[in-house]
Amino acid sequence: MSAVIDSVPDEFRPIVTSLLAGRDLELLKALQTREKPTLDQQEAVIDVLGDAFTEHFGPGHEPTEQGKLTDNALGAFLACWPSEDLADD
Repeated sequence: MSAVIDSVPDEFRPIVTSLLAGRDLELLKALQTREKPTLDQQEAVIDVLGDAFTEHFGPGHEPTEQGKLTDNALGAFLACWPSEDLADD
């Protein structure tokens, strides 16, 4: 069995794990034990990473390096788990 978190590319797994650990530990624990996220869990990941992204804007409302990393991590998560492949459990 491969857990949801394990499916996130190595490059982005630390940021996803860190943000979830600090903002929604229960969600992180669920994604460490499930093979596939639910639609609700995917939405929660979008909310957490999206909120983190908005905290990292620099001059001219351009994303900082941390913002870019967070945005890319969200994109990688969504690439692994597109909505059309998920069911609401």
